[in-house]
Amino acid sequence: MDEIKEAFIEESEELFENINSLLLEAEENGSLSKEEMDTLFRDIHTLKGGSGSVGFEKFSKIVHLFESLMDMIRNGAFEATPEIIEFLIDGSDELNNILQKEFSDNLDDDEFEEKYNQFKKQIDSFTKKTTNDLATKNRDKYDTNQKKLIEINGGEIVDLFEKINKRLNDFNTVGSLSKEEISELFREIHTLKASSQFIGFKFFPKYIHELEEYLDKIRDGFYKYNAKTNKFFKKAIKIAEALIDEELNNNKHEIEHILIDIKKEISKLKQSDDVGFELFDETISTSTDQGFEIFDEDSKNNLGFEIFDETKINNAIKHQSSNDDIEKAQKEKQQSIKKDNLDKPKKDKKSNENKKVTLKNIVSSNSIRVSLDKIDILMNKVGDLVITKSMLFQFAEALEDYSIKNLITERLEVLDRNIRELQESVMGVRMIPMSSVYSKLPKVIRDLSKKLGKNVKFEHYGDTVEIDKLMVESLMDPLTHILRNALDHGIETVEERIKAKKPKEGKITISAAQESGQIIITIEDDGAGINTAKIGAKAVEKNIITQDELERMSHEDIAMLIFSPGLSTASKVTDISGRGVGMDVVMNNINSIGGTIKVYTKEGIGTKFVIILPLTLAILDGLNVKVGDHKFIYPLNMVLESFQPIKEIIKNVVNDGEEILIVRDEFIPVIRLHKFFGIEPKYYDLTKGIVIISKIETSKVAIFVDEFMTQEQIVVKSLEKNFRKVKGISASTIRGDGSVGLILDIANIVEESKKQKVSNGNNGI
Repeated sequence: MDEIKEAFIEESEELFENINSLLLEAEENGSLSKEEMDTLFRDIHTLKGGSGSVGFEKFSKIVHLFESLMDMIRNGAFEATPEIIEFLIDGSDELNNILQKEFSDNLDDDEFEEKYNQFKKQIDSFTKKTTNDLATKNRDKYDTNQKKLIEINGGEIVDLFEKINKRLNDFNTVGSLSKEEISELFREIHTLKASSQFIGFKFFPKYIHELEEYLDKIRDGFYKYNAKTNKFFKKAIKIAEALIDEELNNNKHEIEHILIDIKKEISKLKQSDDVGFELFDETISTSTDQGFEIFDEDSKNNLGFEIFDETKINNAIKHQSSNDDIEKAQKEKQQSIKKDNLDKPKKDKKSNENKKVTLKNIVSSNSIRVSLDKIDILMNKVGDLVITKSMLFQFAEALEDYSIKNLITERLEVLDRNIRELQESVMGVRMIPMSSVYSKLPKVIRDLSKKLGKNVKFEHYGDTVEIDKLMVESLMDPLTHILRNALDHGIETVEERIKAKKPKEGKITISAAQESGQIIITIEDDGAGINTAKIGAKAVEKNIITQDELERMSHEDIAMLIFSPGLSTASKVTDISGRGVGMDVVMNNINSIGGTIKVYTKEGIGTKFVIILPLTLAILDGLNVKVGDHKFIYPLNMVLESFQPIKEIIKNVVNDGEEILIVRDEFIPVIRLHKFFGIEPKYYDLTKGIVIISKIETSKVAIFVDEFMTQEQIVVKSLEKNFRKVKGISASTIRGDGSVGLILDIANIVEESKKQKVSNGNNGI
């Protein structure tokens, strides 16, 4: 049961995220559209049903209040006013908090009852404002577009039927259902009811509700689940599958009788183990007191609902077959019509049946939920293939027979291409759009701006830019912290902004872009900026740097001191910030996923944070370079150009001995890799080695190495996790010969070189 609860908690996070996103958008627009209302109702209904099925009874009870409110709005009882939308936004946080407490057995009964009564009182105050005119006006508006809803959401119903049938059929093999399996069956049937209700079915949810109620009693131990019970549910679900198609075709005359009869049948099942299964007997009596008259040949005619004839049930179920079968049936029908020369084929009952609308015709379930762990396993297997391929290439290179060598190489190149395509396909599964990251942020901005009494507009761009899902967890905390700091320290109060001749409304923008195999995320505000003088003074006071070092630092370098542990210039400590912790964690989290962060600020104008991340953490293309006897892997996406420099473009700065290259009127500083790692090179003379030009943010740098070797695709392995963090090295890999290869971290090499020059008395690169 714990695993089921954990799975629901994971699902609930997605649901709450979606609810908050929709409500925040509605708050900005001032209203909820029909589609938004339907989605909200479904998410809240899923929260209620799912929580009840896994044992979160208190949470399910309180969510029911919200579900009832949403249902009334959805059915046109009254409109979603800004007041109601604000209540729902604040309430979603409270609901999530209650769920987390109940999950951890931390929910106090008195606290829960107080919160429940508070919500009920508030919701009751909304419902009292209902007017019949508004109900009539809006009900029609919310009764349209059922087909569109089925196309979008009907696939879930098809999937649920498959799951339920499989579970019921498994009973015949095992002979029993565990308590957890019964809870899962209850959850599936409950979701089936909720999904059909959301789409707009009227009778079908009532039918399923009777099954759900009975199963709930079984789940609570009032009745046993045995072979007879399983037989009942198998037949009932078989009828339900056909029933939903009949409702789609509007065959709903006097069908309330069916609801009465299934209630009678379930009542008999409850009373006796031996009674109640005559409804499924092929030789069923026609007596009306048998409890399920819908299977009586006489009574079914009176009902006008032919589905419950066994023949009709089978026919209806056949209509849930594949499109190929349907097309074949239609062709046979057309041939029959042509042969018999019928003037009015609509009179042909069989012909009409083939034209029935079925749920499977309308929808096609084309997506599944897969655990990220399974995708990681698949990615690791692709990585193993890449390593094996490298081994094969090395083996081919060692062959002396050129004819055989060429043949093998040609085939290996085909293998290489196929592995690349496979790798890209798997990576595509692991990539998610930035919109999934952004969706969590508007709520943070809204709540904090209200708390601080600041007027802020939040904008985001690059929603479709894709990022590796493994990075998202490590990225969320840094983004949230930067935004909180922007609101608390950056954006001024309305009075301060008016005094500074700025718009009353502050602005925070986050954008994402993909460039040169990297993801660049920018967070910018138009606030007060960072007081670098104050930052520098505080850093000296905290012994983070010396006064002499401060005097040699640039404006940007001083701003970067905000990432130092324990540094805060806040005049007072609040529950939001001021303790001097957080920004160093931001830096560490970004570095842990192979990224870098920079800050640019101008006092009185605003601040901009730039986060640069690798496109993926799994596989990259690398260039093997050699320095002395050591081999390194240079990330190919960091290579702008490479060449062997001539004397005419090499210059030395007189005061500090720094080497620079003048390339197309651009001054590019040189970093000698052998000097950075303290190893003996093959060449000291720049004109004999190779320089690789890379771009870090807006600046270029020339990395000097002895020589190039080969280019290859490599599998990235964490060095810090398996060994320890090494300056200038981002990760490692396994080479084709089984040795360990070190992947250069160019951004870190530039940063560390800059620090070294500062400590030596220079102003940096």
